[in-house]
Amino acid sequence: MQKSIVSNIFYKLLLNTFNIILPLLVGPYAYRMLGPHSMGMVNNSETIFNFFFLFATFGVYQYGLREISLVKKDKKKTSQLFTSLYLINFTTSILALLAFLVFSYIGYGSKEEFPVLLIFGFNFISSLFYVEWYNEAHENYDFIAKKTVIVRLIYVVLLFIFIHGANDYKQFAGLLVLSTFLNHFISFIYVKRQVKFDFSGITIIPHLKPLFLVVIFSNATILYTQLDRLLLGEYVGKSELSYYVMSFQIMTIINTLMLSVIQVTVPRLSYLSGNADEKEYESLLNKISKVYFITLFPAAIGLMLIAHGVVIIYGGNEFASAGSTLVAFALYMIALGIESILSNQIIYVKKKENILVRFLFIGGFLNLILNISLIVFHVFTPTTAIFTTTISYCLLIALEYIYVKKKLKVNYTLFDISKLKYLFYSLTFIPLSFLVHITITGKILPVIITIITCGCVYALILLITKDEILFMFLDKIKEKLKKK
Repeated sequence: MQKSIVSNIFYKLLLNTFNIILPLLVGPYAYRMLGPHSMGMVNNSETIFNFFFLFATFGVYQYGLREISLVKKDKKKTSQLFTSLYLINFTTSILALLAFLVFSYIGYGSKEEFPVLLIFGFNFISSLFYVEWYNEAHENYDFIAKKTVIVRLIYVVLLFIFIHGANDYKQFAGLLVLSTFLNHFISFIYVKRQVKFDFSGITIIPHLKPLFLVVIFSNATILYTQLDRLLLGEYVGKSELSYYVMSFQIMTIINTLMLSVIQVTVPRLSYLSGNADEKEYESLLNKISKVYFITLFPAAIGLMLIAHGVVIIYGGNEFASAGSTLVAFALYMIALGIESILSNQIIYVKKKENILVRFLFIGGFLNLILNISLIVFHVFTPTTAIFTTTISYCLLIALEYIYVKKKLKVNYTLFDISKLKYLFYSLTFIPLSFLVHITITGKILPVIITIITCGCVYALILLITKDEILFMFLDKIKEKLKKK
């Protein structure tokens, strides 16, 4: 039985809401206990690890999610495809682990990052059990939500038990790795109850080319934010890197909740597009975009206005310099969100990864050139780094949008009043924030009052204008209450 899109979004929102609240509660503790240098060292080690890890998973998550979605009603084909993709993931994980260990020993064997790198190396073992793509293809978001909540709560308890100072950075890295392992292993046990290995129709070679293309496009951060992190760690300093990463994490906390809408609809969009139901596909695509933009624009504009207060609340006075970086990340969040729709919900669903890869390389090359220029002119900082990345994403959006309209001929308009009106509504936050900050003093209170005031005004505007998306959700809630 096909699961409700609204139900899927509910569980995904529930999970991501938990993933927002939890870091808001424990993130400040971790940053205050470890401090900029120790946290920066963990961040630097994780960045190096990520460059190898993207080849370990080898794009199986994105590719498996789409391909399983297309054949999930056929148990035989599903088992054969699952087995083939699992064998590919197993092989690439082992090869990536070996390469990572050699690189870490040669490049960092005598440096303080080496023990942390070895700890992160255990994540390659965890990836042997990574089958969440199967769960998402079958829209098992209820299980994913419950499992992740339990694992994350275990992580929180252990964090408060073992992390008490700057010297506990190894334990902190170990807890990150442990939570990842538990998350993957529990999912593996759950999935194996639903699907068996079927070696009768193993296909490896046909999947390699599309998987390699997916590796590039689904790990675009290697040319964008991951590149920024690597260069900041090497040319600026670990403390500055921690400012960048903390700002990125705060932005991600907010953005994750909104991206739920995109993530849970990819399987359904893939199914509709793959079964020649183009009108229904385009209708759902446009509706989902509006649902996304109704939260994206107010969240981004709001984050810009409270950024300087948020970094102090989150990391303490030691991280006050990260305020301008978070402002830049709020702007980046808008570009990231728009690009996610074009790449994930249109180009990838239409199986045009090869075109997407070209666009990503063009934007990534621009980011590299801009970053090198900043380094040469000695103006490379966490803020300028994410600003150039945002510029690169704008180029990427332009290329993708032209391709979607001219080549794919998808009936989708990105810049129309039905979507951009949410940006215009959100601009009312600027004078409201100004009034709050000139009338209320302090660090925490102005942030809270700004959020409440802007949120109420935005909701009021939606009610007065009788916004279709707002009333759609209100109707769904009424239906649920009536059934109870």
